[in-house]
Order: sequence, then C-alpha cells, then structure tokens
Amino acid sequence: MSVSSTVFLGTPTEKTSDGFEDTYLFDVSRVYKGDLASVTSVTSVGTLANGNGCGTSYVLGTEQLMFVSAPYDVDAEHEGHSCGPATETGFDIQAAVESVYGAGYAPSAGGTPSVGVSADRSTVIGGGAAVALLAVLGWFGWKRRRAQ
Repeated sequence: MSVSSTVFLGTPTEKTSDGFEDTYLFDVSRVYKGDLASVTSVTSVGTLANGNGCGTSYVLGTEQLMFVSAPYDVDAEHEGHSCGPATETGFDIQAAVESVYGAGYAPSAGGTPSVGVSADRSTVIGGGAAVALLAVLGWFGWKRRRAQ
C-alpha cells in the first residue's frame, strides 16, 4: 500500500485505447491516500494495453479499490499496473486500507471530462495520411489547371 502514491475507491465508466495505452475514466467515491487536489470525483487512470509491461485492465461498471501511482508510461492523471502485491481471495483489502489510512474522504468535485470519442493510433495515422494525400493531389490538379 505504501508504494502507491494514491489509493481510492472508484468505478470505471469509460475506456479509450490507442492500441498501446488504455485510459479509463473513474467515478471516485472515496479517497484513502493522496493529495486532496490529486483525486477529483472523476479521474483518469492509464495502463499499458494488453498486459504489456505490467499493464492491466478494469471491468467497466465494477467498483474497485485502486492503488495507483503518478503517471510514468501513460498520458493520464494516474497509472495503474498489475505488477504489485497480490492478495488472496477472501482477504478484505478495503478493511486493511481503512485500518492504515482511516475512513478516507470524499473527492473534490470536477476532474477529467468524458469526451466519448475513441480512436486507435492506426485510424488517426491513416486519416492523417489520407488528408495529406488529398492535399497533394489537389495541389497538382491546381498546378495542372494553371499551366493550361
């Protein structure tokens, strides 16, 4: 628990992915460890996609206790990972957290807005290439018309 810079109870509500990094938006209900300003009622947690480099995944709509750190490999407010201590089934980890950090506090209002748009990296690159190709073809067409 002490390795994580932030501990909170939250529910993932949205996931976006670029194929390398997954970013989840969490509705946060309780904060146990971390700056009052670092965890708002909606916060983002990034993780490497497909379990690469300790990446993990979260089930949308399922409340969970989150042990996260400052972002290192991701573009989000926090970074989640699977390379950490594991607990046995039946272990009440929330009770253990509360015995160390107390009852926690409600997060401050605000946070990362949900954009509801998701595009993977190949789609963005392909779209950019298509726009560039159309611009070049349009320029050649314009030059050809001017030459006549």
